[in-house]
Amino acid sequence: MAHFLIVEDEAFIRREWKFLLDKENNTYVEAADVDQAIEAIDKSEEECEPFDLILLDHNLGDEKGVNLLEYIDLSYCQHRIIVITGDGSIPLAREYAKIGAIGHLIKPVSEVQFYITIASALERRYIYVDEKENWESAYQLLQEMGLLDSIEKLNADSAMLLDQYQALKAAYNELIHDLEKASNKESEIAQAYKKAADTLNLIPGSFDSIIPFLYGFFLTPTFLSDVKKIFTSDRLQFFILQSYLKRIKENPSAYRITRIVNTAITHFEYRVGKNYRLYFRKEGNTIILERFGHKNIQDKIISFLDKNCENYLESLFT
Repeated sequence: MAHFLIVEDEAFIRREWKFLLDKENNTYVEAADVDQAIEAIDKSEEECEPFDLILLDHNLGDEKGVNLLEYIDLSYCQHRIIVITGDGSIPLAREYAKIGAIGHLIKPVSEVQFYITIASALERRYIYVDEKENWESAYQLLQEMGLLDSIEKLNADSAMLLDQYQALKAAYNELIHDLEKASNKESEIAQAYKKAADTLNLIPGSFDSIIPFLYGFFLTPTFLSDVKKIFTSDRLQFFILQSYLKRIKENPSAYRITRIVNTAITHFEYRVGKNYRLYFRKEGNTIILERFGHKNIQDKIISFLDKNCENYLESLFT
């Protein structure tokens, strides 16, 4: 599941692309011209729900797709644009490649070509952008002041937790070394990230390392269960969650809220990294952490929250 911006001046073509995206349970926003596209991008950034890919038509009436780049930061375009055009010339493809386009489709676009190009573009974006952001978010924990003081609150477990963070640091440093050796070779970059993630999953570690980051929050039993599963299956995401919990605690008004789930009891969804979502509700100034999971199970989690309002735990986490 990914989030798309469709920029196409022909309504019937937008309908075709939306139909194909719907079949894969993707979400999208549509724009008929450059102005609408700029408005959609600005809104997505304000709501902290950036587009994974932009399907950009080259010929937009009196404008060209490249005109969009006059109004947005070039860095935003990197590994995000698929240009779709009736012009199959190599110079045009090169022009878009220079600005970071990672896909080029020639109209009329077949369903097979559409899906293959999107899958390839999402994979490349994951390798070049999402993996990098995930590791930087996790490693940021080691660079922020006060982390060791927080860990020391756990007394007897401190040495074990410090060992775990040292393992994260070692894995990160080895990753940087492997990425430098990869020298922009896509397959080697992907292998370097996989190797680093596998290394983290193999370290003994301790689930208790998250405890200092839960002080000040309330949490439900299901949230705790979710996080324990992540600790076992995806240690990198476990560290990333800690980083985000620290951000929320430091600035409670700066939630990256992307969706209000329920109208009876208000639940919120907070984007954690690229693929995960943290769900919480508020009672006055109290934040109650309810669920944590991959965006692909978003509908199941939302259904669960609609039907359940769990009591929070009375424990050391508060």
